[in-house]
Amino acid sequence: MRTLMMFVFGLALAAPLQAGDFLVTGRFEYEDKAWNEQGWTGEDPMRPVRHADVSIWNQSTGKLLGRGRTDDDGEFAVLASSKKPVTQLAARVDAETRHRAKQERAFPRLRVLGLTGETYVAWSATHHDPPFEQPVDLGTTSIPKVYAGSRDGNPFNVLDMAVAGFELLVGPEVGVEKRGRSLTILWPNVSGSYALGRRAWIGSADGYDDSVILHEVGHLVHNVYSDSDNPGGLHFFGDSDQDPRLSFGEGWATAFAGLVLDGLGQPAWYVDSKGDAQVGDALLTMSLETSEPYFDAALGAGDEVAVACVLYDMLDRDSGGPGDAPDDDPFTAQSNAEGMHAWSAWWDVFTGPVAKAARSSLNNTWDGWVALHGDGDALTPLADVFGSRQIVFQNDAFEPNQTRKQARQIELSQAGEWLTGLTLYAREAGSAKPGTGDRDWYSVALDAGSRVSIETRYPDGTFDAATQADTWLALRSPSGKLRGKAEWGGSGRNAALLDIPVDESGLWTLLVRTRNKVHRYGRYELRVQRVN
Repeated sequence: MRTLMMFVFGLALAAPLQAGDFLVTGRFEYEDKAWNEQGWTGEDPMRPVRHADVSIWNQSTGKLLGRGRTDDDGEFAVLASSKKPVTQLAARVDAETRHRAKQERAFPRLRVLGLTGETYVAWSATHHDPPFEQPVDLGTTSIPKVYAGSRDGNPFNVLDMAVAGFELLVGPEVGVEKRGRSLTILWPNVSGSYALGRRAWIGSADGYDDSVILHEVGHLVHNVYSDSDNPGGLHFFGDSDQDPRLSFGEGWATAFAGLVLDGLGQPAWYVDSKGDAQVGDALLTMSLETSEPYFDAALGAGDEVAVACVLYDMLDRDSGGPGDAPDDDPFTAQSNAEGMHAWSAWWDVFTGPVAKAARSSLNNTWDGWVALHGDGDALTPLADVFGSRQIVFQNDAFEPNQTRKQARQIELSQAGEWLTGLTLYAREAGSAKPGTGDRDWYSVALDAGSRVSIETRYPDGTFDAATQADTWLALRSPSGKLRGKAEWGGSGRNAALLDIPVDESGLWTLLVRTRNKVHRYGRYELRVQRVN
């Protein structure tokens, strides 16, 4: 039979695909923007649209004919069905993973929306040229960049980063089995990137900033699987005096970004670049493996870079990724708690003690590890990782000195020197209890008629804390009378009792503790010296 072909508005109306079931294949890819630690490289590679929803449509009638999803290579093979012949056929890919979430119990439904609430979609070319062979191959559809003013991005890159993040969690290293939740990511947002509950907003300039996108996905992970007490507010790399809840929340999100990039075979760098530049122009860059360029400054549990590097070093692979220095810590290889992979051990802490903590911070990571996995051989490499960023949650050399009767005698400072290596942390060996509530008692011999000043300071007298300690002082005479107390007076959060008259000779006792419910642990230094 001769096939009659007509042309309407330049489109060929083909011999129809006959009614029934038929297979439709094809591939979706998106235009990416390549980066390194300096920013953009100038290359725009094509990447597969992975595990996104695909639907097959009769374009002439607007009827849905079948559903499926893309695979790791962006390819799809969807069984379609029609009760009537089809003359125009097309596939649509949605920036969401509803189909995968239905198939895999633990994988969440991820959606990337525009700010007006619509899901991003892209269409293949309409198939209307004869012959309709089976399977119907719609070929490869390339999805170009999307522009928000002068800034470029791609919603399918945003989706791909979210998919990569949750593939890490449901994969063999973590093995999350909890039913996935519906999570929404919106782009482009003129007020920057942030997350709240089960929704994240990606800034207009961050549509191609993989580490920024993954950072916000890390916040979603924290909110959904654990419990974040992050108070939010102003924060920046290089600040070591943050609220420990903030530094933990932001540090975890940054570490998560690096871990996902590491798993993708990319450098574990946090890079935030200008969205309207095509080459270079990194606004912020930091290596998770080496903490450069913040190596000398990123110290203490109140520093989000220090927290990020500690958590990354706990869980990264044994060798650095492309562009990284070789892994400099032995934690992953040596810290198998009770035969568990480090990720599994961490996940139990993250979803257990950290989630239950009233004011979760890096403190609860340490306490939770001790509570769940003990303080045996696995604790030494953990202490090494924490210690690499000067984070010390361990008894100091003066313990036990938690009662006045246990006060440890110290000497008056003779040349302005400080007593170093002190920590607000106390836990009995083998105990699963946290080290919270440490009370450090000291005694010092003083002569009546003299005057003394008692002070605490940050380690090495640094201006930027490098510790989360918030000290409180109390001084008692040999007869037990309270002669002074102070929560402030020193630099930063440090306490000082200045120019105190001594009216009794003998051993005076001094208490150092904290009354701050957030700054519960930390290192400090102490000095008692005569001022006359």
